[in-house]
Amino acid sequence: MEQHQYIGRPLGRWELDGFYPSVSVIVLNYREPEMTSECLRSIISLRYAGKIEVIVLDNGSGDGSFERLRVEAGKSPLPVRVLATDQNLGFTGGVLTAWPHATGELICLLNNDATFHPDCLARLVDGFRRRADLGAVWPFDAPHTWSEGLQVPDPAKVALMRNGTHSVVGGNIWLPLMSDYKECFTPSGVCLLLQRSTDVPFPGEYFAYYEDVYFGWRLRLRGLKAERVLEAIIYHEGSRTGRLDLGLRQALGFHAEKNRLANLILFYAGSTLLRILPLLLLDEAKKLVMVIASITPGRGGAAKLARHIQARLWLLRHAAWIRSRRKQVQAERRVADHEILQLMSGRLTMLENTGGRFVNFLSLSYCRLARLQTVEFRRTAAARE
Repeated sequence: MEQHQYIGRPLGRWELDGFYPSVSVIVLNYREPEMTSECLRSIISLRYAGKIEVIVLDNGSGDGSFERLRVEAGKSPLPVRVLATDQNLGFTGGVLTAWPHATGELICLLNNDATFHPDCLARLVDGFRRRADLGAVWPFDAPHTWSEGLQVPDPAKVALMRNGTHSVVGGNIWLPLMSDYKECFTPSGVCLLLQRSTDVPFPGEYFAYYEDVYFGWRLRLRGLKAERVLEAIIYHEGSRTGRLDLGLRQALGFHAEKNRLANLILFYAGSTLLRILPLLLLDEAKKLVMVIASITPGRGGAAKLARHIQARLWLLRHAAWIRSRRKQVQAERRVADHEILQLMSGRLTMLENTGGRFVNFLSLSYCRLARLQTVEFRRTAAARE
């Protein structure tokens, strides 16, 4: 397999001199002050030799969360700033609101339904240190139930685990496809450590979901990559806010679809978009069939169909914004698509039923014919060598 020579990022003084840098941890809250307080307490409990500041942003909760979090912040030995917005700006809008207040040399984005192992931040920094090929690092995502007793995985077993990725049409493919658990196409926004910059990591228009894919894909185009640090552990409950708020969950479904499609338009070169168009059409047909099949009483199929249509209409209504953003992103390109495709999957679904296997047979067959060298074919080539 052809290896790309990563351009690299400039090393910080903290890397050259060997000390631990200052870190700004950004945490968002939406109507979950108890959960956010637990997250804050895990930050306070970190064993970290550098300075830590915390920025908590209440994302338009309107339920007294702001006041309760200010009381919690007052108990902290660390500097904690609690900010508030008048409305829910989503994950992207909340991070962008907090971003200018961060003064640390590094910024850590942490979901409020996750908590740190006490050594997590130090291990993340160590994983980032002097790795000029990295643009971001993220930790091992352990179940929240492991937080009791600070359980950690067996390092030997984790090192042998394979990792999931994203399909060429942008969706999650949580199958053991990548060569090891450290490797990833893009990092996870659940916990993400990156350098502070005036260049924000993602656009506010995304609201939530696939903004981490935007960030990671942009790193790849610039000649940088993201990596999981296996020694760093967080405990993550997962999608807590969306599960408890039906209206928000439905809105997030809309944003997930339009953001997934926007990423394809923004990041692929024009020639690659043409080559994956048959796969995109196949995926659109698959999704439409599944949505229509769910239009039965009690399954919310009509609402899913509405969101499906609205996500695509959003792209049409924001065509000017997409053109402008695409021009900016493509101007940063240092890496060709064929190198990035080697980290993506040619599968369109994780379903292992008859329909899922048939769709994946079609999609992988097309990838072979079109010479789209996805991770499946990278593994085949590696096995032959």
